[in-house]
Amino acid sequence: MGFGFDGGDCRFGRRRGDTFRREACALINERVQVDTVNQTFRGRLVEVGRDVIVLRVRRNNCTFRVVIRIAEIVAIFPI
Repeated sequence: MGFGFDGGDCRFGRRRGDTFRREACALINERVQVDTVNQTFRGRLVEVGRDVIVLRVRRNNCTFRVVIRIAEIVAIFPI
C-alpha cells in the first residue's frame, strides 16, 4: 500500500471502539494530531483499520507511514 487514500475498513458494527473508528474515519485525509500514552504524532490520517490507524508523517523532508494501535490512543483531533 502506498500513500494514496483507500480509507481502510470504515464499516461499523455494535462493538466497543466503533465510536472511535467512526469519528476517526471522518478525519481521513485531514491533518491530525494523535496523542498516545507515550508520545504525540502529527500528520495526515490515511487509514483507519480495526485496531490501528495509519498516519503519513513528514520529517526532515522524508515521508513515513506511522502505524498506531487504537488501544494506545488518548486523543485525536484535526490541526
